[in-house]
Amino acid sequence: MLTGDLVRARVRGRALNPSLIDPERPALMRRSEDLLDLFGDAVAHHWTRGALNQAVNDLIGDGQDAKVVRGLAKLCADRSTFEVTSPLPPAELRHKVFRLARERGPLALEAGPLDRTTADDVLEEVAKELGVSASEVADSLYADLRESQRVTACTMDSAAGLLHRYNVALVQALLLKATEVTVRLERPTAPRLRQLFRYIKFHQLIHTAQKDGRALVVRLDGPLSLFKQSSRYGMNLANFLPALLLQKGPWTFEATILWTKAKHRKTLSLDQDCGLVSHYRDTGAYEPPEVQYFRERFQSKERAWTLETGAEPLSLAGRSVVVPDFTLRRGEDVVHLDIAGFWRRDWLVRRLELLQRSGPENLVLAVSKKLVGSKEALEGFEGAVIEFSQVLSPKKVIEAAEALCT
Repeated sequence: MLTGDLVRARVRGRALNPSLIDPERPALMRRSEDLLDLFGDAVAHHWTRGALNQAVNDLIGDGQDAKVVRGLAKLCADRSTFEVTSPLPPAELRHKVFRLARERGPLALEAGPLDRTTADDVLEEVAKELGVSASEVADSLYADLRESQRVTACTMDSAAGLLHRYNVALVQALLLKATEVTVRLERPTAPRLRQLFRYIKFHQLIHTAQKDGRALVVRLDGPLSLFKQSSRYGMNLANFLPALLLQKGPWTFEATILWTKAKHRKTLSLDQDCGLVSHYRDTGAYEPPEVQYFRERFQSKERAWTLETGAEPLSLAGRSVVVPDFTLRRGEDVVHLDIAGFWRRDWLVRRLELLQRSGPENLVLAVSKKLVGSKEALEGFEGAVIEFSQVLSPKKVIEAAEALCT
């Protein structure tokens, strides 16, 4: 992610517009390729971080695009691995070298007629003991310093990908100063909604969700809205952005940003045509195994009830929504099924509290016994609940559905 000194944005009235780059611009593509070649050389020859930084500075120069290229280099460094390379832990190696130097000292600056021990002699003696070269000992003495760490890998694999990653990182950096974010999804599909809420839950974002006709409006708290400002929460919010970019239907994104030290409230707006490209793997309509197994077992027999993939999100008093995994129908009877497989216990507790107060009466909740603390969380819950171990029983679901319809 870009740091504050690398952020580029323009202000027009209340609008805050990130200065996005054109990923297809030939000059930027060449700069991106040069950076990847440079990091590739650093990995191949195990450069130190200090040597790599110097090479990057030489490459950047003082051109008009220096700030952009420095941001690209920052992203490459974020995707690189730096390791301490030493025949011994550097602190232990220093202790060994300095102790031997004291025993052999005082040391001479260079070899002379008095045959006094030099620093090179000490390094040679330690190297012989360790079975390495004197130059390795010299290089390893301070290998634990940040600038002396060696580059061992860089996973940024394409120039085009780096340029797209820059644009996303630029917007993410702005979100670290957000007080609130509103996402509006127009006619979202159930698989994409489930995908989006998986990321919201994974990043532990404080949110509410409300239906507005066929649209869904999700409001997320920003890090600067909390009583205790949290850099970790801000990172979580920023890391949610690439998940939103996976949405295929129309969407809008509006964030209130506190801009500059004066904290002027500015508005950052995006939509599905903003040109940002997610670097997250698109799992699309991924279904957990417990959902797949239930579908297969239900459809293996003729039943009075039909099974459909859940489509419409069910509102929970405007505070959240349930996107049911399935909807069962029998004539005019309609029952929804939500399967909780391996969510954390605190999520289950909050979900049960919401369902208890404002959940739809025609919802069956299936909870995995593998969910830690599920028994304690379910105590006192008056809704329709089924516990299961490996495979959810269609027979038990149908019995629960019929009980709700009587």
